[in-house]
Amino acid sequence: MDVMTVTLNPSLDREIIIENFKSGEMFRISNPSNALMEPGGKGVNVSKMLSKLGIENMALGFLGGFVGRVFLEKLLEDRNITANFIFVEEETRENIAILDLKNHTITQINSSGPKLTDADIEHFMQRYINSLSLVDHVLISGSVPPNTPDDIYAKMFSLAHERNITTYMEANGRHFNIAVKNACPEVVRIDLRKEKKYFDNELKDIEDYIYAAEDIIKHGAKLAVLSYHVEGDIIATNDGIWLFKVNETIDRSHLFGVGDSFMTGIIYYILKNGKNFLESAKFGMATAIAKVHHVEKYIENIDEIHRYFNYFETKKVK
Repeated sequence: MDVMTVTLNPSLDREIIIENFKSGEMFRISNPSNALMEPGGKGVNVSKMLSKLGIENMALGFLGGFVGRVFLEKLLEDRNITANFIFVEEETRENIAILDLKNHTITQINSSGPKLTDADIEHFMQRYINSLSLVDHVLISGSVPPNTPDDIYAKMFSLAHERNITTYMEANGRHFNIAVKNACPEVVRIDLRKEKKYFDNELKDIEDYIYAAEDIIKHGAKLAVLSYHVEGDIIATNDGIWLFKVNETIDRSHLFGVGDSFMTGIIYYILKNGKNFLESAKFGMATAIAKVHHVEKYIENIDEIHRYFNYFETKKVK
């Protein structure tokens, strides 16, 4: 297998479709297909989507408790994914997404995850080091559980770089910042769902996004991706900065998992075609657009991606 995804804080995701959702009211779900439960977390989502595109991969992280066992049972149904998780004492988190397709909104409730011990982290790092010999590409993404050292992403990327492994990251927060400063991966996508910040800088207008993208490249990345409003992305490589803009209206209730789709497309392109980073970003954009055309968080096949290459425009902005 070529790819390992690392999700330190995976979740059992519950996606519930409720039209005209309002807080403080009771709703019944009469259609079972409107209430889904499946393994999640940013890296796990990418593992699932790569699997659907025929890419065998390994998923590494922490699991715990009853929820962790349910998570693992569901994940093992996918034969393209090798599950390589460390079990800990506390419970794996559950995340809830309420999708209102009528009002085009998503309401998300995310738990913090299990507290880790020093022994948990030491066990995990040894497992990670052993697994690096099996792959050529490593994605580390998402949040970290409580008690996780702030420099854990930087340490993991340093170990991967020593072995000439292609590295990818989608995250935000202190662990993201330290990784960018000390061991910047080749492909970086900032997770801007919670707050639109790069380090301590608020991202307000396009110049702020351009500055952040340039700074990531200066730290050593070959490709930086920042979501710019709902229908666009800022893309930076060593050759310049582009605005990718979708030429249709996006249904906001379909955005669940769109960032993971983008990263899946980048990884898939590089696996198949090599390190043309701008072209990999275009493939990632087409993958993300394919995802927002249905409510499920996974794309289904490669043909679906190719249908959406004409659904966005690219403009060099610097």
